[in-house]
Amino acid sequence: MLRFLSIALVVLLAMAASGCGGGSSAKVQPPPPTVPTISAITPTSAVPGSADLKLTLMGSNFLGAPHNFSQAVWVASGNATLLMTTFVSSTQLTAVVPAALLTGPTTAQVLLETGDPMGDIPLLKSNSVSFKVNSPPFSITSILPTSATAGSPDLTLTIAGSNLDLRHAGTHQTNTDVVWFANGSLAQLFLIAVSSTTITAKVPAALLATPGYAGIHVEKWYFADDTPFAVSNILTFTVTSGGGGAAIISPSTETLGPRGTRQFVFMTEGSDANANWVVGEGAVGGIITSTGLYTAPSGIGTFHVTATSATDPSKSATATVSVVDSGFTPTASMHSARTGHTATLLKDGRVLIVGGGDGTAELFDPANGTFSETGPPVTGRLNATATLLSDGRVLIAGGLGLTAGADGFLLRLDNAEIFDPATGTFRATGNMIQARQRHTATRLSNDRVLIAGGYFDAICITASAELFDPATGTFSPTGTMLTERVFHTATLLKSGEVLMAGGSNGCAPDAADDPPWDPLFVELYEPGSGNFQAGSEMSTTRIGHAAILLGNGKVLMLGGIPAVQNLHEQPPNPSYAEEYDSATGDISPVPGLSIAQAKYTATLLTSGKVLIAGGVDEQGHPISEAGLVDPASASFTATGGLVTARAGHTATLLNDGRVLVTGGTDSNGNATATAELYN
Repeated sequence: MLRFLSIALVVLLAMAASGCGGGSSAKVQPPPPTVPTISAITPTSAVPGSADLKLTLMGSNFLGAPHNFSQAVWVASGNATLLMTTFVSSTQLTAVVPAALLTGPTTAQVLLETGDPMGDIPLLKSNSVSFKVNSPPFSITSILPTSATAGSPDLTLTIAGSNLDLRHAGTHQTNTDVVWFANGSLAQLFLIAVSSTTITAKVPAALLATPGYAGIHVEKWYFADDTPFAVSNILTFTVTSGGGGAAIISPSTETLGPRGTRQFVFMTEGSDANANWVVGEGAVGGIITSTGLYTAPSGIGTFHVTATSATDPSKSATATVSVVDSGFTPTASMHSARTGHTATLLKDGRVLIVGGGDGTAELFDPANGTFSETGPPVTGRLNATATLLSDGRVLIAGGLGLTAGADGFLLRLDNAEIFDPATGTFRATGNMIQARQRHTATRLSNDRVLIAGGYFDAICITASAELFDPATGTFSPTGTMLTERVFHTATLLKSGEVLMAGGSNGCAPDAADDPPWDPLFVELYEPGSGNFQAGSEMSTTRIGHAAILLGNGKVLMLGGIPAVQNLHEQPPNPSYAEEYDSATGDISPVPGLSIAQAKYTATLLTSGKVLIAGGVDEQGHPISEAGLVDPASASFTATGGLVTARAGHTATLLNDGRVLVTGGTDSNGNATATAELYN
């Protein structure tokens, strides 16, 4: 009996080991896969509202076995979506992006997860590649007619372009303005009709009375905004004298640094004309291409560029170029066009670029003059602040998100994140108490960061302030400013106090509940007490101005004077430049120093001079001019201009004394990825 029991036990153990029917009952795990790499995707972009889209991914180590396969993943706005993926080969896959993911503008990251989703081994993740859902370009391609004779009656102007019926995401009305700019004045044309590809408008006879040239562009306005949310490129309309007209070269005068470049344009009767280009001084004066692209010589001096009509040699024009000993030269472009971004000098000498319209970040290396992608950030944002902490990390706080809220405006953000240069990664930290954008962020002597002011909703401004503690990664409340401020400056003084100056307040320029509008008085934040104290008054309103801490401890305040002044009585003859004396608390004028442009950058150089670069002119057009302010002599001298006219850019002083300029809005109204260096 014992013998039969022993045999049965052996048989049962053998069956358990082999499984029923002789097969294994345990699932055999496949070998660990090799990490896949995506080298490219096609297409790389789509327009909002697109139908389901087939995406092709190229790379290496793609898998397609039943329990060991690669699947595409779409990551946007913090959400991940698995895409239906078809294995083609180890170097190619296709995936379907559903229309639901393409409804509005966004920047998504496409990556691969490889392995067995039902297995015990974690899925391997590939690198990610950006895919952008962009609105079609808002631009004008032609106008008809392009000219009229002086004294003509009213005429109908037909403008052709793309996305001309662009609408704001908000629920209120979008307004379209056709703008005529001539002789330093702007005029809004009477709008007749708007479609996606055509706008018709009336040019009144009064604008056609005298010969000249006019720039025409289109602006898109949302009902509550004080600036257009979209601006097209500019085309030229000519009012002729009927007698042939003179030749024009533009620009007619220019200042450049050694080896600086400038594109010249030759026109007859207001239209670009074919020309033969020469430098009057020959090779010593620089070189110019057949298209009018001029490159300055390495030596300084005054030189002349002449264009002569290729069809009518009797028509020519000459520009004068002053080459000075400093100026801008192009460097590598960023990977993304940006405006409203941040640029922060790291302790290792690199520059961190974050945000400005998409969810990416990159690093500029001064040693080789190139940009490389890093991150990505936790949250895509623009109009945020970036503050270098004492340990070398960077705090990114607030700003606008990249998606619209229920009110149609981009969401104000209360979240913050930390960039670690050692790992090249971002991680979330504590949230701010108040969501805000266009605020200031100032690192204090005790390593905490003071966050103050900004917009807390679409049009209203806050006086609140808070402190970020890097040791705990949290924000805590501190004193409240004496008035709301946005587009103000916050300058850390040598005493450890913070000077808050200028800016706009309230919810609107005519709000009855917040007089006086746009404060003249400055205030000081005292870290010891956490309170703000009122200080002296400036002589004028300043919004979006520059405040530079000089070596002598004084603060130089430049520009930011709006055309429309305060509702309260404006002091007569406001000073265009003023100095705040931190020793006495007084504000005094700097005679003879005025800056005409706005939205420029002001950078304190190692020489003690202040570099003013770019911005907009009195008509709101981006410019390429640059100059040097000498606080010691209260003088302004021209220096070599920017390669690209721009406004809303960044300017960062590098450790070697050069200045890196990145992004901004160019003369066509588009965000640019270009960058340049001031030497």
